[in-house]
Amino acid sequence: MSVISYIFIVFLMCTVIVYYIVPKKIQWVVLLIASLIFYGYAGIEYLMLVSVTAIVVYLFSLRLQKSLDEQEKLAEGADRRTARKIKAVEKTKRKKFLVMALVVVIGILVVFKAMGFIITNIKRFIPYDGLQSIPDWKLIAPMGISFYTFMMVSYLVDLYNGHITAQKNFFRYLSYVLYFPHVTQGPIARYEEVAHQLWEPHHFSMDNIMRGVWLMLWGFVKKIVIADRIAAFTNAVFGDCFSYQGGVFLLVGIAYSVQIYCDFSGCMDIVRGASECFGIVLGENFKRPYFSQTLPEFWRRWHISLGAFFREYVFYPVSTSKLFLKLNVKIRDHLGNVIGKVFAAGIPILCVWVLTGAWHGAKWNYIAWGLYHGILICMSTLFEQQLADLTGKLRINTECISWQIFRMLRTFLLCVIGRLIFMGQGIGSSVYMIKSIVLHRSRIYDIVNDFSLAEGEWRVILIGCLVLLLVSVAQEIRERSGCQKDIRDWLMRQNWLFRWLAVGIAIACVVMFGVYGSGSTAAFIYEQF
Repeated sequence: MSVISYIFIVFLMCTVIVYYIVPKKIQWVVLLIASLIFYGYAGIEYLMLVSVTAIVVYLFSLRLQKSLDEQEKLAEGADRRTARKIKAVEKTKRKKFLVMALVVVIGILVVFKAMGFIITNIKRFIPYDGLQSIPDWKLIAPMGISFYTFMMVSYLVDLYNGHITAQKNFFRYLSYVLYFPHVTQGPIARYEEVAHQLWEPHHFSMDNIMRGVWLMLWGFVKKIVIADRIAAFTNAVFGDCFSYQGGVFLLVGIAYSVQIYCDFSGCMDIVRGASECFGIVLGENFKRPYFSQTLPEFWRRWHISLGAFFREYVFYPVSTSKLFLKLNVKIRDHLGNVIGKVFAAGIPILCVWVLTGAWHGAKWNYIAWGLYHGILICMSTLFEQQLADLTGKLRINTECISWQIFRMLRTFLLCVIGRLIFMGQGIGSSVYMIKSIVLHRSRIYDIVNDFSLAEGEWRVILIGCLVLLLVSVAQEIRERSGCQKDIRDWLMRQNWLFRWLAVGIAIACVVMFGVYGSGSTAAFIYEQF
């Protein structure tokens, strides 16, 4: 059930009505039933798989909680030294259960997302006849498996560390995992951020409904009006890249950067808006990333929940692990502080970015894309002070708007190159596209005319992007001036006629300028991840 389908709109409306009619104490049950229906619509077998995985995590979580309770009971009244021993013993016990749970949860993800890639490359690089007889792996990954897997991982790790308390009611836990607005594409919500909102009573508020509808309509405009219209152009080029050369690849890289932003952030707006209709606020997943002046800043603004997950559960554990710290000391002793600094900063970052690439799918282009960003971020981290010294010596006013715009354009260009690596049908096609931009010249206007999009279609894209830019600039200015409220808060302060007029205009834009039928791409780009 796509969140941009008519059936989803009807489904959401019915769920909201029932949600506010039933007694407050069973509102969460309505959300659980709705989530089961929503997920089951994609396939009962997928619903069974996520339910079984949730049962496994639930049982392990109870065992982790039991260890925490025993630790607290045994340490009560004990002296400091004894308490430390008790904590160490119980933590060792919990680690065994945590490892077993993670093997199951991550193992299921690997089986569905990476096993085919692993088997294909084993057969490719090891020319042994026995291995060649292994059949190809063609399992279809369940909807949202990458997102709900990471939610389960964060739940287990936070419980292991004692940051949260295990949920004893399995169905409440399942309502957190399967909450239908975020189960397919995120945001990846941590337990302590959203769980209490799911189970506490919510009173009907027309203001909440209005705010949610505005956000959903803005998401529809991004997805249906802008992203799906650009898709006709980008799909044609990426699908047959060797038939083109030169500037078309720079143009398609820029176009795809806009498309994937409108597609993914549009989806986030829709699901966050749907969630706000229930009074449940999901975390913001995008904060105008193309206004970033550095790549690290870009990735703090893009897919915020995924970045936070890797930072919390990969970067910090790797950089603070005993093995890594010991290895870093040895490297500093034998190779010097400079190499030691490079190692200390680079290895955790590269681990994060290789895993980020692999998370998107089992494909060498995704791994190469992860390495590309990992290496650039390592370099920016290592040479940050030297670059600051250089700008100081050149007397560059780093506060002036022209310098900031230059840095934004530079960061955007680096991201465009990354998109070409990401979208290649293979590493060779990505290399071809990037080389062709440098080695071949072609007129962009002539290239655009070769595609099926009419002049009016390009006009809609440009106007849509201009509106998107103006709204983003307005919100960026508000935030930089210290205002934490968004455009919707400004709309809420207007009279009722203006507010409903805004809704009517947004609906008209979606209906009149949206891409429907055979020309649409109803699936979201991130559904495949």
